[in-house]
Amino acid sequence: KQKTACEKANAEILLDGMNVYDKYDKMKYSIGFVPQMDLIRSNDTVYRTLYDAALLRLPASTTFTDISNRVNEILEQFGLSSVKGSLVEKLSGGQRKRLSIAMEYISDPYLFVLDEPDSGLDGVIARDLMRRLRAIANQGKIVIVITHTPDRVVDLFDDVIVLAKDSKRTGRLAFYGSINEAREFFGQNSMEGILRLINQKDEGGEGRSDEFVLKYAERQVDSK
Repeated sequence: KQKTACEKANAEILLDGMNVYDKYDKMKYSIGFVPQMDLIRSNDTVYRTLYDAALLRLPASTTFTDISNRVNEILEQFGLSSVKGSLVEKLSGGQRKRLSIAMEYISDPYLFVLDEPDSGLDGVIARDLMRRLRAIANQGKIVIVITHTPDRVVDLFDDVIVLAKDSKRTGRLAFYGSINEAREFFGQNSMEGILRLINQKDEGGEGRSDEFVLKYAERQVDSK
């Protein structure tokens, strides 16, 4: 069976003081990742989908009673109890997105990373979803959300990481800090305004990513 190669970051990644690369087998259940595109079988029920996810994600020693209790708990937490007997293909876009997240959250991860969970959702549904993620963060967990429409939910976040594509490579760090600090750093009142500054000109932006990547790097040096 061929394995998909993953690009290892040129960095040391620590979670709760443990090296993720060195201790991944031990830590993998503490890390949850929800990709932008889900991989859910449409002809299964919501309950069966979560139950199967629990069988895969929870320790083998977990009893069937504990699995059932955990599934019902997650159904309630993500507002899916009323549709637990429905087929996945019958769900709305927002319900399907919540199910995708619930499948990964079933193991109660400490670090939760989501790639554009609000993609394709209207403002009201997106905000409801983000409020549920905010509630998870309020439990003392780390929730990292990648989004291209931050303004409609920015008040729910503690900090913002701004990544940019400069003349050297993609994924350059242009800023990390609080929302208010980000607005001051870029001289913008909105996150959309910040994106407009750093996006390339062929993407409808001003192409100033090099300027802000350098500005942030100099700021970090000055603060040491």
